[in-house]
Amino acid sequence: MIKNVKHIVFALLLMGIAAPLFAYDHIVYDESYWPKSYFISAAFGGVFTRGDVNERAITITDSADVRYKAHSAEMSFFGTPDLSIGANIRCFSLLLDFQYWKSEEDLVDTDVSEDTRIWRVGFEFTYNLFWPNEFQVGLGMGLSYTNLTSENSVFLEDKTQDSQLMGSGLGFIANVHYYFTENLAIVPAIKVYENWYRFVNSKASGTCDLDPYLWQTYIMASVGLQFQF
Repeated sequence: MIKNVKHIVFALLLMGIAAPLFAYDHIVYDESYWPKSYFISAAFGGVFTRGDVNERAITITDSADVRYKAHSAEMSFFGTPDLSIGANIRCFSLLLDFQYWKSEEDLVDTDVSEDTRIWRVGFEFTYNLFWPNEFQVGLGMGLSYTNLTSENSVFLEDKTQDSQLMGSGLGFIANVHYYFTENLAIVPAIKVYENWYRFVNSKASGTCDLDPYLWQTYIMASVGLQFQF
């Protein structure tokens, strides 16, 4: 009797395991519920910026307690291309974003102008309202790394050296997609990044922590084209 009960219990267990597997085998997964597409985009915009970086020079103290001053660029406005690659998953967009610009800028607290390079790479996530219509409004957030290099901005007696600021940023993203065709869209956008520079580097001092951090706000307005495939 006990042996028969064991056989029955074992058979029920097998049925309990096999039933879901059998059912799953007959489910037709609807991929259209989470359609995916990929895209590349190229835009150009203007960036307005305000904060610690373009208002005061930076005092650097190296490991030997020697003090230097780095005169960063007064970049209150500059233009930049905005290049992106990413993926759309239903009404969500995830993308990798890159910006780069080089120009001659005045250095803070000096009468000198020098070449300045700024580049930013970031990850952005947006939710697209009115998807999948031709007209969509995207709202989201971004996280980025920014590097700002000012040439000949550290003065050491009769020599000069470059200075480099490095930091992270958290941003708010708002854009509009208008699809002319299934694959091509025009994309006006506004990006507001609150950036904190945590490190400064020069050849004389090496990389030093900034305490307190330098806070800088970047507001970018751009227009671009997006190709979706």
